[in-house]
Amino acid sequence: DNTNTMADAFGQAVAAAMKAGNVVTTPGGAQGGPPAAPASYAELSATSQAEQLRHAALLKRVDAERRARRIVVPTGDLDVRRLLRKLGHPVRLFGETPADARDRLREILARIEIDGEERDLVAALLAEADQKNGGTSSGDAQAATPSPSAALSSFSSAAHAAARPSTTKGDVYAPASDALYEARRAQARFSFAAARSRLREHKRRRDDADASLAHERATARCYSALRSLGLSQTQVADARPVCRVRALAAPSAPPAVATASWSGSVKVWSAETCALLATLDVGDDRVTGVAWSPKRAASHNTFMLAVGAADGAATLWAVGGSDDDAAAAAAPVPEDDEDQEGTRKTTTTTTTSPGGGWLAEKLLTCKGHKDRLGNVAFEPSGRSFATTSYDHTWRLWDVETGTELLLQDGHDRETYAISFQPDGALVATGDFAGVVHAWDLRSGKLAWTALGHGGKVLAAAFSPDGYRLATGADDHTVRAWDLRRKCCDYVLPAHSALVSDVAWAPDTGEALATAAFDGTVALWSTRDWTALGTPIKAHDGKAMSLDFVSVAAGGSSSSSSSSRDLALVTCGWDRTFKIWTADGLAAF
Repeated sequence: DNTNTMADAFGQAVAAAMKAGNVVTTPGGAQGGPPAAPASYAELSATSQAEQLRHAALLKRVDAERRARRIVVPTGDLDVRRLLRKLGHPVRLFGETPADARDRLREILARIEIDGEERDLVAALLAEADQKNGGTSSGDAQAATPSPSAALSSFSSAAHAAARPSTTKGDVYAPASDALYEARRAQARFSFAAARSRLREHKRRRDDADASLAHERATARCYSALRSLGLSQTQVADARPVCRVRALAAPSAPPAVATASWSGSVKVWSAETCALLATLDVGDDRVTGVAWSPKRAASHNTFMLAVGAADGAATLWAVGGSDDDAAAAAAPVPEDDEDQEGTRKTTTTTTTSPGGGWLAEKLLTCKGHKDRLGNVAFEPSGRSFATTSYDHTWRLWDVETGTELLLQDGHDRETYAISFQPDGALVATGDFAGVVHAWDLRSGKLAWTALGHGGKVLAAAFSPDGYRLATGADDHTVRAWDLRRKCCDYVLPAHSALVSDVAWAPDTGEALATAAFDGTVALWSTRDWTALGTPIKAHDGKAMSLDFVSVAAGGSSSSSSSSRDLALVTCGWDRTFKIWTADGLAAF
């Protein structure tokens, strides 16, 4: 009985396969018994072939999305429309934004790059364009039509040419002042020495097993700390939103952070106790940017702080000192009322807090921009600082005299983001058109233009290794650029809202932190661009800025650099700044 049952089941299975057309059999099966064994396999049925085609299409789509991330398309809406029209696609779909149109163009170019599905169409369009330009007549248009591969190559060249910014005016060079000439010579000497030191360390890490192991251990500690970040302290910093926070990172500096708010005030706080150390009364307009100098001021106990405001003026302050220093200098010096570019001011403000007061002295007021300022940043040697502005320019200021060393245009829209390479050789600036320029500080020339963002570039930061640049924009993405290969290394779909700030982990550069207006802070491994844990809900409302800061390990009072842990400081729309440490409050 079991034998007959198995034979019947086998016969039914083979019969079903024969009916589907998948199996053919040799004649000779016993009547009433199972058919003969299959002799060969027939071709797949139409259903199976359709499934194979659908699977191939899915693989092609995944490949197209991967390639689309690396394809550079124009940022201007008119250029995007022109290329879409040239490819025979609608210039705008219903409900489509300019950013959506750019993404659609990128996907189309990716498909062309994969299998050339529209090469004939591209060739015909190029031939038609040549005919309109007088290259061929209607009689020999067909003969002049390029081959599909040539058409694709020509179209790729045209697309890259269209993606580059229009240079209808050409480059214009102005004679450099003696001060700028000397500043560039000093910058070249500094950058050459810094680059040699950086490359020497990279070679040592490559060739020395102990140095490589030490770097891997430091990276592991960094990842472990960032994966376990928790809220350690929170402090209400102002009556209005806190738009910028920066940690003091000068050598042997105490753990301190500076916060800037829309009320026009800048405050300096202890990063370990959140005690108020000093208040800088900048003015009545919004403060838009703040940056610490990488070097100490003339006094050993003071540090320089640059502040940018919406009134178009930048101020330079000396902040620091002990209680004794503050008492000795408590008598304020009358402020000079002259309103000139780079005038030196000597306004003294002293505050006392439970943790001890710091002296805050205004050194310089730098005026020259025709519109509100964006961000400010010190160049690594500490001899100058830069400001970006809505007047489409960025400027370089001397910290000793307050004179304007350089006025650099080149952006077609408001300039906002700025970051200096650690070597001091390059500075990157981003504007509201989604364009990022990398400038050579030693020669004043434009070194490279990075295109890819579909919205305003609001944040930029160089990595400690000197050749990677991270930028954040209001297209909700963060892009990592490789300046050696001059291309986009990776696109992080980091947030669901505008990306307000980015920061690399100091020393190792193996992690990247991003803040956004969705109220979250995300942490990423820069080795494979994977997330280090889930995003942190940092603030109620918008997370407006962040920075890395070193705090005493385990909440101890030791100031030794070897006993300090990596922490994160954030600020936001809820008028607070917060300190995030490994294991949060448990560490304290």
